[in-house]
Amino acid sequence: MENVLSKIANEGFLVSPDLKIEPQHIEEFLDFIKKLQPKPFLISNQIYQDFLKDKQQEIKYVILKHTEKRPEIKTRVKIKKNYTKTSKKTSISDWVTYYFDRYNRLRNLLQNREELRGVVSIGRAKKMDGRQNVLLIGMIKDVRNTFSGTKIITLEDPTGYIDVSLKKDEVSKLGDEIVADEVIGVVGVKSKDFVYAEKIIFPEIPARPIKKAEEEVYAAFISDIHVGSCVFLANEFKQFLDWINGKIGSKEQKDVASKVRYLFIGGDLVDGVGVYPGQEKELLIKDIYEQYKEIGKYLSQIPKDIQIIVIPGNHDALKLAEPQHPLFKDIAAPLYDLDNVTMLSNPAYVNIHNIGKFPGFNVLMYHGVSFDHIVSEVPKLRKFGYTRADKIMEFLLKKRHLAPTHGATRVDPTPQDFLVIDEIPDIFTSGHIHYTSVGRYKSILTLNSGCFQDKTEFQLKLGHNPTPGRIPIFNLQKNQAKIMRFR
Repeated sequence: MENVLSKIANEGFLVSPDLKIEPQHIEEFLDFIKKLQPKPFLISNQIYQDFLKDKQQEIKYVILKHTEKRPEIKTRVKIKKNYTKTSKKTSISDWVTYYFDRYNRLRNLLQNREELRGVVSIGRAKKMDGRQNVLLIGMIKDVRNTFSGTKIITLEDPTGYIDVSLKKDEVSKLGDEIVADEVIGVVGVKSKDFVYAEKIIFPEIPARPIKKAEEEVYAAFISDIHVGSCVFLANEFKQFLDWINGKIGSKEQKDVASKVRYLFIGGDLVDGVGVYPGQEKELLIKDIYEQYKEIGKYLSQIPKDIQIIVIPGNHDALKLAEPQHPLFKDIAAPLYDLDNVTMLSNPAYVNIHNIGKFPGFNVLMYHGVSFDHIVSEVPKLRKFGYTRADKIMEFLLKKRHLAPTHGATRVDPTPQDFLVIDEIPDIFTSGHIHYTSVGRYKSILTLNSGCFQDKTEFQLKLGHNPTPGRIPIFNLQKNQAKIMRFR
């Protein structure tokens, strides 16, 4: 034990007398405390308990030997956020708690902005006499246009509400980006019963350096496989499986396949049953259990050294309200039987490839049902339709919320709003709209996976124009993504 404690002391830390550490943990524990911010002065037993709790979350840390064509590469997947509670009967008080949580968390983010130092409540602002400068933070209650074309928003907080005029040119331009129920900051002048906005501030994403892993390793992103559909593209999906197993492709493509160690699946693994009117006419497999059995057979062909991270979508067999908990173990049993599969909620946060000194990539996974509402309601996004998911994702990152407007998606009013983007991801990945897109907003890579389903009659009615068989492949070492086509 003395040798263990001396190793910690040699790193420049003071050791508390209550520290009791297992010798086999010393190296990992040293790595853990070196990464702590702020750096601790005294290493106590509580810090060791925090290390053990963190270690329990590391669900994969393996080195598997394969043929000469597949090099040995360490992998690590750590769950950061995963919703596991099931729904309960809700009441008005649940919705009040839900929206107060959203408001308070986004308000805290906005208060850190230099422009909003000295913010006052709306109730206090309404009591001010004469013309006075004000700084406000509130939730959008209403957005409307006057006969003269000026946009007016009603801003509310727990103390009341007030109308804000967006007449100023540079502010007016932002008016089309403001949606109901989001939380914003306002810098303006209060006069009588109005505030005249001079600046609108969104919670936004701060600029950060781009991460790059130390070794060459890849992650693949797929979504919307829709096994069971009459127009499931079985041949294209088999080509994908053949490629990832190194059976097809150019020399360069096979080399990339040999270094893929992470596969993200963004929901809609199966087509489901009864998802939309008349769906039974478009189903090849009409039993939901058989659909999951079939996708299980496909995923069992993925090399076992590839960690598969799965979230559900709106076609999968569970509640539609978000957050969606992971797929049920009884219905999706064939997936739970696979040792290299991690089943998560929608949305979810994971960290991958925290190896050595590299902190890993934080990945925000969201299926993307709210995209339908956002495309139809936001003028600057409406012109792109479903072809620019990266623009939609950028919009949500600015709002720091996955579905800012009530009704953008079905919501389960949990005590904590699980759709708030409080932790900044390195990668934001989604699916749902069946159109492959790769973009970057500041340091964040935005990826919308394609699909393995041809166009259905239902998609024609919604205006979807899918790009099936196109898969984003992410190089962790270069922090770059390219699209591979299997159709």
